Amino acid sequence: MLVELTIRDFAIIDNLSIGFGPGLNVFTGETGAGKSIIIDALSLILGDRATSDVIRTSRDEAYIEALFDTADCRHIKDLLEGAGLEYSDTLVIKRVIQRNGRNRIYINGSLATLVTLSEVGRHLVDIYGQSEHQSLTRPDEHVEVLDGFGGLGSLRREMSSAYREWLSLKRRLDDLLQGEKKSAQYIELLNFQAEEIERSRLRIGEDEELEKERNILRNTERIFEATSRAEGVIYSDTGSVTERLGSMVRDLREIADLDEGLKKAVERLEGTLYELEDLAGFFRDYAGRMEFDAGRLDEIEARLDEIGKLKRKYGSTIEEILRKKEDIERELQGIETHEERVRELREKEGLARNRALKIAGRLAEERRKVSRRLKERMEAELKDLGMGGTVFEVVFDEERDSPSHLGEKGYDRVSFHISPNPGEGLKPLSRIASGGELSRIMLAMKGISAVGRVPTVVFDEVDSGIGGSMGAVVGRKLKKISRTSQVICITHLPQIAVFADRHYHVSKYATPEGRTVSRVVELKGEQRVEDISRMLGGTHITDTTKRHARELLRTAKGD
Repeated sequence: MLVELTIRDFAIIDNLSIGFGPGLNVFTGETGAGKSIIIDALSLILGDRATSDVIRTSRDEAYIEALFDTADCRHIKDLLEGAGLEYSDTLVIKRVIQRNGRNRIYINGSLATLVTLSEVGRHLVDIYGQSEHQSLTRPDEHVEVLDGFGGLGSLRREMSSAYREWLSLKRRLDDLLQGEKKSAQYIELLNFQAEEIERSRLRIGEDEELEKERNILRNTERIFEATSRAEGVIYSDTGSVTERLGSMVRDLREIADLDEGLKKAVERLEGTLYELEDLAGFFRDYAGRMEFDAGRLDEIEARLDEIGKLKRKYGSTIEEILRKKEDIERELQGIETHEERVRELREKEGLARNRALKIAGRLAEERRKVSRRLKERMEAELKDLGMGGTVFEVVFDEERDSPSHLGEKGYDRVSFHISPNPGEGLKPLSRIASGGELSRIMLAMKGISAVGRVPTVVFDEVDSGIGGSMGAVVGRKLKKISRTSQVICITHLPQIAVFADRHYHVSKYATPEGRTVSRVVELKGEQRVEDISRMLGGTHITDTTKRHARELLRTAKGD
């Protein structure tokens, strides 16, 4: 509920703080004293747009702050957390309106957008009467009223669950169809790419091996000359290394037995000789194999060129090309099974939609039954509230009430229509001109249905167009509603004011500087008697009016 409202430099209010309590909070005072200004300030807290002309003259900014008790308000918690804002058991909303247009909104100390504020505000307070913040005029809310009156919550939850299940399957199917690659040319391209890579019969490391072989073939003559020369120097030329080393080994072998160290050195030298002879054999054989093969070089060049083209198309390495082939084959396989997946999902989506439609049909049938009961109850309540002869109807939009408009609430499009006076045609509630009529319609609804989805309800001049005797009826209705919701009411009728749990008097006065300022005082005890007397008798208050005021207060307290 609303706990406190602070207003600074707003219209004729300079600095005002009002503490609210549970039950019925009533504001009284002369016309023009500033009662509606308080409601206007509260409307800004709930998300109405602000203009700089609301700022008090000679001030640069206006400031409005509201404190709400939101303990256990799960929907508020979800809204704030969804907007990235902090949630606690208390909610503080602050608006700063500046002349330069740099207005700011704070929710629990964090900057917020007007969209977020409006969404939060519509779950906190409903204002009925002169303000435009009236959920009763929104046709989208009428189905909520109807379902709440009829106790259709369980069926609504079933409808919501079935609709969300169907919508999830439908979105999956739509995504699958949108991502479908049906083009025969595309499939043909994938097949060509897979076959092209397959025909190439690539082998990992093949390109490196071919490049090495190509380098050898390109340098055959140099290799032959170098290896032949090496073989000659080591072995076959006159005075070769092995020839001279062999002669040296033979000479040293004759004296090797004379010293053990010398013997080991000779043995090492003999080993070197044998190794050189082996090397000479290798070079001789290698040179013997060296034969330039132009045909083989062409084959290698062609193969490397083929591999290079594949690399440019499918990957920078043979490993990447082969992985690309695997990807293509998987995609082809996916395309082949795509139609099967579409068929399966289409079948599931159809079953889910039929289930949702079946529940929506049951919901539509129940709503039409409930609408007849709501009509009877509303017309009876409105008669008690001085609107005898009023015709109330729940209108179903038959053009839109069809499966093609299925939603989370079913497929019904419901709106409330009314004819306040005999002989007049039915009109939508949104076109009802009288704020008093609209307030009494809401009072009637509140009296018969637990539709209060917001914790605080504001009735701005609910007594418009009614007399004193009817005021007592309205006062009792307000008192009844205040047992389950916090009610804030602006009234000019003492018959309503006497039912208040907290009574505030709004007045205005002139400051020494010649400025007009509005102030609010909570009345208690004799102060209430004085105010009720003033409302009964005007400026001339007599003992009789005071006795009448006390009698009204006693009667209201007994109710």
